[in-house]
Amino acid sequence: MSFSVFRKATAMELRVLRYFLTIVDTGSVTKAAQEVRVAQPSLSRQLRGLEASLGMTLFDRGGKQLILTAAGRRFLPLARDLVARADAAEAAVGALASGRAMRITVAAPPTTITDVIAPFLATWGPEDPLVTVQAESPARAYQALAKGADVAISSAPPRRRFAGMPVARLPLWAYVRADHAWADRDGVTIGELAAAPLIVLTPAHGTRRILDRAVQDADASYDIVLECDTPHVAQAMAASGHGIAVVSDDPRFDLHPLLILDGAGEPLQIHLHAAWDASHYALRSIEAFATGLSRFCVEQYGPQVTARG
Repeated sequence: MSFSVFRKATAMELRVLRYFLTIVDTGSVTKAAQEVRVAQPSLSRQLRGLEASLGMTLFDRGGKQLILTAAGRRFLPLARDLVARADAAEAAVGALASGRAMRITVAAPPTTITDVIAPFLATWGPEDPLVTVQAESPARAYQALAKGADVAISSAPPRRRFAGMPVARLPLWAYVRADHAWADRDGVTIGELAAAPLIVLTPAHGTRRILDRAVQDADASYDIVLECDTPHVAQAMAASGHGIAVVSDDPRFDLHPLLILDGAGEPLQIHLHAAWDASHYALRSIEAFATGLSRFCVEQYGPQVTARG
């Protein structure tokens, strides 16, 4: 897309860009009109006006559902970025004008929110920024930065275009019941674990991918009793006696945690990263949040979780 087209886009009313994004997200003008509470004919006219201003067709109208054209797909990330930046600027100006604390939106996986971010925020005071969180899978956490999130926390390494820092190296745990033969131990080798009935997370989770690599490196195979998409459910199934749960979250249901040791005797770990836009208006607040979160993890779990740059 040429720079002149981009300049035209930046001069448009943000309201029209928001309508465009709503149409993309809902898949139809009818649904978008209901969501933004604008009459459908009016919304259709404004969409055509947007296309005329850009000099391109954004949607293929041949079927029942609006599909982005090639030009529309190229314009979409620009529109999202413009709206996100406008929202951020409005929030910053509003906070400064009213004397309110800065607000930060954090995108992170549900387990990280429950076990790490929420306990960390409980240590804050009223002078610290207000924080809202949105649950995202590790694979999609960084995508949330283009949709309004200020900082993303994920087990996946961040893309190079983002600023960021490593937060912590948290262990993977094998959870057993108190009556299990391993309940008096602190750890279990990957070979021993692979021979046991396991309750694991789906391959979309970083925990599962780390386990798969460790089993492969040990030239072993393992017996999956159940795949879960929620770590809490995996622990619940272990507590009910169906197998050993392999997750990274804190213990529940009176289960006993075992470190999982690789072939070299080192514990399996999942790495948490923080990422953000280097040009963000609240850069200092975001950096302070990430640094504080990393420090909290060390205080909570011990120096062995200290992140390595």
